[in-house]
Amino acid sequence: MTASKTFCILPWTSLATNASGNLRVCCNVIPGKGFICKPNKLEDNGGKTETYNPYKIWRDDMLEAWNSETYRTLRKQMLEGERPEMCARCFKEEDAGISSARERWNQQIDPDKEYTVDAPFDIKYVDIRLSNLCNLKCRMCNPYASNMWVKEWASVNDALQPHEYQRLSKMDWPEKEKTWENLFGIAHTVEEIYLTGGEPTVIKEQIKLLDYFIDNGTAKGIRLKYNTNLVKVPDWLLDKWQHFKTVKLNCSIDAVGELDRYIRHPSKWEVIQRNFDRIRQLPNGSIEIHCTVQMYNILRLHELIAWAKPYNHKIFFNILNHPEYLNIQCLPDKLKHQAEQSLQPYLDIPRAQSVIDYMWADSFTERLPQFYKYTHTLDKSRDEDLYSIVPEFKEYVQ
Repeated sequence: MTASKTFCILPWTSLATNASGNLRVCCNVIPGKGFICKPNKLEDNGGKTETYNPYKIWRDDMLEAWNSETYRTLRKQMLEGERPEMCARCFKEEDAGISSARERWNQQIDPDKEYTVDAPFDIKYVDIRLSNLCNLKCRMCNPYASNMWVKEWASVNDALQPHEYQRLSKMDWPEKEKTWENLFGIAHTVEEIYLTGGEPTVIKEQIKLLDYFIDNGTAKGIRLKYNTNLVKVPDWLLDKWQHFKTVKLNCSIDAVGELDRYIRHPSKWEVIQRNFDRIRQLPNGSIEIHCTVQMYNILRLHELIAWAKPYNHKIFFNILNHPEYLNIQCLPDKLKHQAEQSLQPYLDIPRAQSVIDYMWADSFTERLPQFYKYTHTLDKSRDEDLYSIVPEFKEYVQ
């Protein structure tokens, strides 16, 4: 069957996990809805009965998962032009006139290939989160993606159950032999590996994967991709990167100076700047600046663009979708107008106009009380102050 208007190439070519090692369709799925699950089974997870049982890369056979009921249903929906519920984020962006991850991935569709519900186990792209080990606790993050958040989470959300607190404090699944058995088992077809976390530059288990390709002489045929916050770039990792075909470094920078630290606590701007200059020297490196567009930085996005422009690296705006109280569609109209005006000199930047279009595509200012409650709670916990950094919000305090 040929590709439909809702088709996405990833369920035919990609293997992806979340930070817990659960198999999922991709990193853009709606949180909690994109897992590849075993059918009709319940799992007792530390005393809590779950109504789903995701395949786990550290426990299960990936070949069995590949044509499981979840994957087959998803592929069938896409082939028949349906919008899978788990893929709502991409379709929401497309409806707002923004190029989505689905559309970007689909540039790789082979027009002569027949896509069916059952797909050959021919993995080209691996997106793996090697646990939640991190060195930051960004305001838009959570303990499932950063262990730094575990102790503070109870201040802004329901307290973690004891078994979850323990699990998220130290995830050890990347140490399990089955993880590497699964990854090495698909290494002969893989062309690109995306490593993130957590923060991948502090996750040492990746050495097994990098050395596997270096030692068997195939590293020169592999493209690596990282998301990194640039807080730490160890020399051993820089040395290993040079063995690979290319290393694409998506640098997570959301603002300049103190605002970036406010969002990505407790980073230091001078360290980020220094490590940014270091990785620019990597001979096989390709650098992009990835900015998560959200309530905290939308009014200062123009400052980040002005800082980045002289470097001449691509800036990619990743628009935050959840939680809604940090989504820029939550902004009061007056601040939306201010944000739009500040971006006018930079509409030549790809997706800058799309950010504006998305911001105006919907409105849920009813989430503002949640925004202020969440923000002030973190301000108190971290001895910070939103109004000293983005004073415009003070006018709308609830």
